Amino acid sequence: MRKFAWMLSMTALLLFLASTVCFAEDEGRRFVDARGDTGYFVDVTTISIDSNHEYTADVAIIKAKENRLFSYRMHFDFAARTYQILRSATMTYDTREVSQRVKTPLPAAPYVPGSPIAAIVDYLYAWQRGFEK
Repeated sequence: MRKFAWMLSMTALLLFLASTVCFAEDEGRRFVDARGDTGYFVDVTTISIDSNHEYTADVAIIKAKENRLFSYRMHFDFAARTYQILRSATMTYDTREVSQRVKTPLPAAPYVPGSPIAAIVDYLYAWQRGFEK
C-alpha cells in the first residue's frame, strides 16, 4: 500500500512539474482579441519598440476547434498601417509538435481598422504607454 501511495504521489508531482513547464512557456502571453473560436495573443516578453511607430513582437493565433497554434515573429508599423511576418511556425496546440516552419520574411502587408492585426497593434501601443488592457 505504501508503494502504491508513493507511486501515486510521484505521478502527481511529475504531472504538476510538466504542467508548470507549459504554463512557463505561455507566461508572457496576453490575450488581445478573439473571433469565433480563434484567439489572438501577444507575448509581452518579446516586444521590441523599434521607433515611435514600429514594434516587433511574437504573436500567437490559437484555433481552439482545430487544436492549432500559429506562432509568428511580426513587425508592425502603425504609421504606415502595415505588418510583416518575419518567421512563423504551425503546430498542434496541446503537444506543440511543429508541422511547418517558415524562416523567410514575407513582404509587408496592409491591415485595416477593426481587424485582428489592428487589435494587436492597438494592444502594443497601449502596452508601450502603460495602458495594457
